[in-house]
Amino acid sequence: MTRKRSSVDRTREMAPVALASCLAAAVLVGLAIVPVRTWLAQQRKMDEARAQLAQIDAEVADLEGRLARLQTDDEIERRARQDFDLVFPGEESYRILPEPSTQQP
Repeated sequence: MTRKRSSVDRTREMAPVALASCLAAAVLVGLAIVPVRTWLAQQRKMDEARAQLAQIDAEVADLEGRLARLQTDDEIERRARQDFDLVFPGEESYRILPEPSTQQP
């Protein structure tokens, strides 16, 4: 006559399987965390790099615009008059000096 297995016996037989399953699941979750964290860090760095690139592109566009303006004849003439006191032949240049200071040194 065979003895009927009790639920306690079945539980004891299943305990190692359940423990191994839980351990395997924990290992899989642990192995998945590292790549996911690395991927998220890379995405954050990519977003920062894209923002920095957009800022640099805007600065380049601004500098190219300034360069284009500096290469026009009107701007060259304006800068020559303003910065170097140059005039065309036949023109006279005058500089108005500030009033002398009334304070004693």
